[in-house]
Amino acid sequence: MSAAPRKVLILCVDRDADIEVVTRRRTPIIGRDKVLAAAVDFAIKSPEDSDANALFAAVQMYDTLRESFGSENLEIAVLAGTPSEGLEADIKILNELEQVLKIFNAEGVVLVSDGPTDEQILPVIQSKIPVISVKRIIVQQSRGVEETFLMLTRYIEKLFREEKYRKYSLGIPGVLVLLYALFQALNIELTYVLHISLAIMGFVLVIKGFSIDEKIKSVYTHHPVTFTSLVASIIIIWVASAVATAKITELNQPPSIRLVSQLLLSEISGPITLLDLFLFSIILIIIGRIGDQVISLGLGKVSWRYYVFLTFTILSRPVFIEGIKVTIGMGDIFYLFYWTTITLIVSSLVGGFFVLREKLKSS
Repeated sequence: MSAAPRKVLILCVDRDADIEVVTRRRTPIIGRDKVLAAAVDFAIKSPEDSDANALFAAVQMYDTLRESFGSENLEIAVLAGTPSEGLEADIKILNELEQVLKIFNAEGVVLVSDGPTDEQILPVIQSKIPVISVKRIIVQQSRGVEETFLMLTRYIEKLFREEKYRKYSLGIPGVLVLLYALFQALNIELTYVLHISLAIMGFVLVIKGFSIDEKIKSVYTHHPVTFTSLVASIIIIWVASAVATAKITELNQPPSIRLVSQLLLSEISGPITLLDLFLFSIILIIIGRIGDQVISLGLGKVSWRYYVFLTFTILSRPVFIEGIKVTIGMGDIFYLFYWTTITLIVSSLVGGFFVLREKLKSS
């Protein structure tokens, strides 16, 4: 069994940074007197917030454990994230924890929390230092009718006052009201309003349920060029799909391989076809990935596979065109073989060039 930690840090974490916002005190806050002063200041300015109880509970625990560990082996600190929470808040809390550990080299942590939101940071803390215990502070409430009504009033006020809740309590209903007004002005049946409203609600639930917004934010933070090119590609594909759908509606024919092939080869503007739009969207994604690698690694360290894939995609246009023509009985198998061979040879030469260059650099 491992020895019990001799130096313990009592940690109070405020993931949504209410303490920083209300008291205007920068975190990390280290030391009993400073934490107590912050707790008193916070309780005066925001007495209904449970974070005040967590701060006082942390101070109380410090006073209780001080007799066992001594002042030199015990410390108390407050960390705060950001109002938006999510990944940005976790990174800020991690950085503040590292600052505290440089000042007080603790061997274990006691986490004091006022609810599950702050405890989401537990894995981040455990990546730096063992967590001995988690103390959750539950605020006792009177169950009288007046107190319950007052508590509900405060929660409703919070929904409309705080930014992170306003987008749900005001933003989504506002969109639905605008849709209703727009559809009424256009004399569109109310049934469509209901369907679109349900679709919007389902879309929001899927995004929040699978944390898609946080994943998109993470991708944009770490791969901005790839993210931008991916968005542009999705727009191009959407435009191409819309054009194809409109043409199918005009032709009033059941979908078939021949019809889809003809649509892919149909010209939209000059020599540009629907096939070109789809290929261009793929090229954009590859260029975006290359751009991110150039920014993070440098021009000479981009993976040669991206250059080969880019070359292959650019040269594959005549291969796809001739292949589609062969499928519908209008192409020449010889030209298809010819363009396929040219594409593979040039792509192989590009790949061989970069592989040879890497070997020469390593030698």
